[in-house]
Amino acid sequence: MRGVRFYSQSQQALRGWRKYAHQFRDKPASYITSFAILHELTAIVPLPVVYYFLDYTQLNIPVPEEYIAEGNRVVSKMRTKYGYEPLDPNSRAMVNMVASYAVVKALLPLRIAASVAMTPFMAERAVGPIANLFGRFARPTK
Repeated sequence: MRGVRFYSQSQQALRGWRKYAHQFRDKPASYITSFAILHELTAIVPLPVVYYFLDYTQLNIPVPEEYIAEGNRVVSKMRTKYGYEPLDPNSRAMVNMVASYAVVKALLPLRIAASVAMTPFMAERAVGPIANLFGRFARPTK
């Protein structure tokens, strides 16, 4: 067949997810490290954001008052043991903290998807260059 060229996969420019799979094969440690960092960041950063949102809006999560009082009593006991001021018995701070934790845990599928989507960028732009920098210092000089 004249005019038709056959290319192997190595000759073609890889597209889509295949490009990232090929890069992962070359540098798995950078990609795994990037995913782990991003996964933890997507867990830690939203906690205070959700907490302060709940605190600012004074959103009332329906929890029986006796549970709040009992929880605050236990937490206050711990706080005084370590030298902090006890919580107000009617404080909703612990409810907001628990709700923040639950919201972040409920968003786990979204967090994983975001971490997977951002992993190639972070591996190529942040973790890879840092690893190369440390690699230069680790090599013995001739």
